[in-house]
Amino acid sequence: MLKKSKLFFVAGIVLLALGFTSCDKTCGIVVRDKAETFTIFEKGSVAQQIETGADGSVSWVATAAGGAGGGVAFYVKSDKSEINIGNYESVDIELEYSPVEGKWNSNAKNPGFCMRLLPWDSTGLFGGFEDLEYFDSDALSGTLKHTIKIPADFADRVIASSDQDAIMAFAIKFNDYQRGNSDGDQLKVTLKGVRFNAKAGAPADKPFDDGLTASQRGTVVEINYPTRDWSVPEADVTAADRYNKHAWVYLPAGYDANDKSTKYPVFILLHGFGQNENTWGLTNQGRGGKIKGYMDRGMANGEVKKFILVCATGVADKSWGPNGSGNSFTGYNYFGGELRNDLLPYIRENFNVADGRDNVAMAGLSMGGGQTFTIGIAQCLDLISNFAGFSGAMFGTAEDFIAGVDGNAAFKGLKINNLYMICGDADGLVYGTFPGYVEAMKNWNRVSNFSSYVFPGGTHDFPVWYKGFNDFIKIVFN
Repeated sequence: MLKKSKLFFVAGIVLLALGFTSCDKTCGIVVRDKAETFTIFEKGSVAQQIETGADGSVSWVATAAGGAGGGVAFYVKSDKSEINIGNYESVDIELEYSPVEGKWNSNAKNPGFCMRLLPWDSTGLFGGFEDLEYFDSDALSGTLKHTIKIPADFADRVIASSDQDAIMAFAIKFNDYQRGNSDGDQLKVTLKGVRFNAKAGAPADKPFDDGLTASQRGTVVEINYPTRDWSVPEADVTAADRYNKHAWVYLPAGYDANDKSTKYPVFILLHGFGQNENTWGLTNQGRGGKIKGYMDRGMANGEVKKFILVCATGVADKSWGPNGSGNSFTGYNYFGGELRNDLLPYIRENFNVADGRDNVAMAGLSMGGGQTFTIGIAQCLDLISNFAGFSGAMFGTAEDFIAGVDGNAAFKGLKINNLYMICGDADGLVYGTFPGYVEAMKNWNRVSNFSSYVFPGGTHDFPVWYKGFNDFIKIVFN
């Protein structure tokens, strides 16, 4: 047996060989040859049983969820400062993986993974990211060592999404998107090492600065508005069916609650199936999330007219939350009652909102995009005149939808001021219905201003939806 001093000497040689010169672990992250232990981005992670091993490795269990398999996010640096991804040429990854016994579809492909980079405005694994690469294993379980070459245009992609190439964190995600996994399948992952390799002669990473002053940034507040379970007939409603419901509200820079003479349009933004009001990443923590950055920068440079944004849960029954699962079709279908009778009246009563339907917008992703049509347009056209569907889940034909709206006498003469639609052409869930709806909507004489976009290579995921949001806010109230 080696004596203790000799054991420490041998361990030191191993650490030097691995590049981990600034920590006493054998696993961790290396950036420009500086080694540190992993720093977990806890609020940005979506996984169970997250544990740090004695060797510095981090393990977790990720669960399949309709393509949104979970994972763990890590800061690139322990002090949480950013790097400029344009300075780097590749990333080396080493991890171990194995399906959880009894929780793996035998018909599924071997486990797949995705490395996501999280820009400065990200709130985590699903809150503002750019996918660097998807990669697969060649066995059901084992060790995977993989080198990712950073594409030459990757920094441009990050800048297009976040205006800067500042990367705050990265995430390792379980890829369960169309790979034969059943919802609930679980994969245990142990991350051993990650190395960011700088380009030869790359300059030092610059401190983050988006150029905005504090006075140019909006604020985010939380509300809890009174509502009820709208799936219960009004005559049967009891005290147990009434509750206060949580939502996030963005107030633009310069908003003054006491200035009743300055009023703003209002925009209701919805999530998708299996999600909730937190999904868009708007928050009063940190930098506030990606869509807050879009609004702050757009309003500061004049591209976006100032408005109030409300991120609400589009589930109108008792399963809504807080932090609800968002999987109640009944709750989705009854949201029109809550929107008309509770949410919009509360916002008008408690914030300085401009009068009239032309100063109201509604949009959503996936199921929320479907609600924008079936509830926003088909039920609330007398209240709202601006709409957007981001990979909207549409049921029925566009012709039947138009006929139903046009046949509603209460909506006679009411125009849709702005209608925007976006979908990725690699979206296996909803792209099949998208072209037909686009053709019908652009020819509908009720729509004054129609625009659409097909996201090349886009799947049913947030890069498409963030672009849609950023496009629409430049159109909506101008």
